[in-house]
Amino acid sequence: MNATSIKWIASIVFGLLVGRAAFSVVNPLLIIAFGLNHPAAQPYVPDDPAVVDRMLLTGTIISVVITVVVAAALLRIPNNRRLAGWGCVLLGASLLLALPASMLMMDPAAHDPATAGARAANDANTALFFWALIFGLPYLGGGLLLTIGGTMLIRKHPAAA
Repeated sequence: MNATSIKWIASIVFGLLVGRAAFSVVNPLLIIAFGLNHPAAQPYVPDDPAVVDRMLLTGTIISVVITVVVAAALLRIPNNRRLAGWGCVLLGASLLLALPASMLMMDPAAHDPATAGARAANDANTALFFWALIFGLPYLGGGLLLTIGGTMLIRKHPAAA
C-alpha cells in the first residue's frame, strides 16, 4: 500500500474516532441546552417529544462536522508518524473531555443524605463508585495514554522546515 492511501485511511479512521468521542462531549451539553436535564429521582416526559429528535439531530450534525474537520486537518500533515501522533492527541483529548462533560449530568442532591435519605444516598454513592470504576478509569487511562503517546510521536518526528 502506498503512503498516500495509508494517509487517507488513517485520517478518515482518526476523524471517525474523534467524531464519535466528541459526541460524548457534545451530547451532555446539548441535553442541558435543549432543557432535557432533570433530577434523576423524578420521572420526566418532555412537553414536545420532537425536542429529543432535534437534540439528537443537532448532536449528529456537530459530530459529522468534527469528523470532517479532523480528517481534513490530518490529511494536510505530510509525515505519517506525525499524523498518527496528532490523531492520538486529538482522540485522547476528546476522551479526557468526555469525563467532565458526563459529570454535568449527575444529580448532586442524590448524594446528600439530608435531601435524599441515608439509604438513597448510599445507593447513589455506590453507583458513583462503580461508574468511576467502569467508565471513568478506562476513559482517563486511555485518554492519558493516547495524549502522552501522541505527544511523544509528534516530538520524535518534527515537521519538515
